[in-house]
Amino acid sequence: MWNKEDWVVVISGTFSKSKDCKDVSFSICQILEEGLDDLLVQPQKKSHWGKRPFFVPKTRCKYIPIDLPDVYEEKRKPRIGDLVYYYYTEYSGKVQSTVSHVWELKHGTSDSPEAMITLNDKNTWVSIENLLVLSVNNGKE
Repeated sequence: MWNKEDWVVVISGTFSKSKDCKDVSFSICQILEEGLDDLLVQPQKKSHWGKRPFFVPKTRCKYIPIDLPDVYEEKRKPRIGDLVYYYYTEYSGKVQSTVSHVWELKHGTSDSPEAMITLNDKNTWVSIENLLVLSVNNGKE
């Protein structure tokens, strides 16, 4: 299970006598070497250990199965009739979100594609970049 160059989450924190965790932190690390009960790992980013490799018990590690993603894969684009979740943070920091169906789609020559959804009881055009497809209208997809 533990192989060189694989990834693990290292769990650390402050624990009480009853083993309750008061303050938990996680570090993503790559395995450099495997020992009998411990691993030598390299943090992905600077952690409270720094960026240097460190030894950690295997019991404090959780294996991360990583399959290299397709770098050309894009998120699902909504189609008319799809159920979507809209999420947008305005410049003021106010968050707008809703669940709606896509009523229409618009593709301009220079603008990013937009979808018409119902937001605050009004049909509104929004960028499809701010939509998460929850369910498709065509059950075959």
